[in-house]
Amino acid sequence: MASKQEDDFDLGKPERLFNLTCTLLYATEGLTKKAILQTVRGYDNEYKEGGNNSTLERKFERDKESLRDVGIRIETEIPAHEDENNQASVYKIKPESFSWPEDVKLTPKQLALLNLAAQAWAGGSLSTEASRGITKLRALGVVGQSSDIIGISPKIHTFEPSFKDLEFAIAESQVVNFDYRNPESGEITTRILQPWILRQIEGQWLVLGFDEFRNEPRNFMLRRIVSPVSQAKEGRDLRTFEAPAKEIVESGIASLTEHAMGQVALLNITPNTEAWFRYELDLVGSRKDNLHRLNYFDVYVLAEQLREYADQIEVLEPKKLADLVADGFRKVAELHV
Repeated sequence: MASKQEDDFDLGKPERLFNLTCTLLYATEGLTKKAILQTVRGYDNEYKEGGNNSTLERKFERDKESLRDVGIRIETEIPAHEDENNQASVYKIKPESFSWPEDVKLTPKQLALLNLAAQAWAGGSLSTEASRGITKLRALGVVGQSSDIIGISPKIHTFEPSFKDLEFAIAESQVVNFDYRNPESGEITTRILQPWILRQIEGQWLVLGFDEFRNEPRNFMLRRIVSPVSQAKEGRDLRTFEAPAKEIVESGIASLTEHAMGQVALLNITPNTEAWFRYELDLVGSRKDNLHRLNYFDVYVLAEQLREYADQIEVLEPKKLADLVADGFRKVAELHV
């Protein structure tokens, strides 16, 4: 059984594991166990120079297992010039083993959760404690003074070209311009927006903010922004705005959610088809036989999505959704006549 002291210290285990990962990614030639215990925050304050560090070494072994369990491999090597001297073994994390696997794809909901986690990070590219460990490594001469680390921080990528510019504008409270296509009429108008927050509703990215053209809070779907997002100017100066009160933003978010919850489609889905397994994850309300009630945010986007499943889905309600799906099939047929 672990001692009370070990249990108390393990309260900081996530930060310790993060610091260990950052340090080993930075020290590309690897580090000895002694160097790790001397420098990494979470070990260094317990390390006894010339003393008995067996308890600390066991903690390090447990941490290696914890990282391995989440897919981070710490490899052990003996430098060539040390022959077979196990005491000189070094530990390292190869950068290529830490990259995101190319064959792993995220669902829209998973992407939204990761984006929230990235916003919660709020600490820049590298934690303070990890930076201290790297400073100690430099002092010990383990890495060169000119060495530098590429910031380690969550970077959420989307397929929406405007996402990055809007995210920057929100962070800097900058007013922006962009051209926006009306989904019903196809008309394109220029909008001036004070962007507040990016949200994902039913798999679609939206920006919520104050629309200066409408003079009220509005939301815009990123997929319908048809021009680069540019910074609005007043003379030669960039226009900025004061961030709204938290209550105003929360009210806008609640309105988005309420809008989606107020729109329900009734679908008849063929069992054991691709569509069945796709929409089974998003069921809302009652279900009888093959009938599925599905909340949606935008009827035009949902129509596009449903057309992907052709004869696997029959739209029963609302009529507008059924008409849009049918119109889409009709246009495809006309193009191939």
